[in-house]
Amino acid sequence: MADFPIIDPTLVDDYGVARYGTHAATESDAPIVTLSTQQSGVPFFLNSYPKPGMGYLYVKDLLGDDLFTKALHTYIRNWNGKHPMPYDFFNSMNAGGGRNLNWFWQRWFFDSGYPDLAIGSVNKTGPGYDIVVQAKGSKPVPVDLTVTFADNTTQKIHRTIGVWETGATSVTVPVATTQTVKRVSLGSALVSDSFPKDNTWEAK
Repeated sequence: MADFPIIDPTLVDDYGVARYGTHAATESDAPIVTLSTQQSGVPFFLNSYPKPGMGYLYVKDLLGDDLFTKALHTYIRNWNGKHPMPYDFFNSMNAGGGRNLNWFWQRWFFDSGYPDLAIGSVNKTGPGYDIVVQAKGSKPVPVDLTVTFADNTTQKIHRTIGVWETGATSVTVPVATTQTVKRVSLGSALVSDSFPKDNTWEAK
């Protein structure tokens, strides 16, 4: 038996992530659940690989490894050897995870739109700072912040797609610190953003 190469776990493969951000909500993009006979081109690629892959990754991030595995096993038990449709997968994941994720399935798999987060403001507070992140696009994506302090140390802050479940268009992320924040950057290699120019804040 041939030895398979060991994949370096520190590598981040953003194949298709940035590409989706570029093409989202253009004529090259369509909802994942779209009837089509197309078997090549940008729309087929996006809907076959990066978009559903990111959707599953974001749900896994929301549920956590154990609950996501339980939900996935529920789907497998329900539909092993059968012919499931997308709705069957979604319903099984809801049942297995014990959580109604229809808000995400609808917006990520059925609706048009694009992913776009932005830093709205960074405000000094008593305990530290409040960072306001705005959802300018309609696709729910995780919030990943890198906060750089005056001494050049950094803090990474993560919020799952759950912050957008209620339809909120902004979320406030508190940072407890006695240091001065000099820079905040938003985004990660696994989160598409169609307009990343508003993802950085610099202290004046």
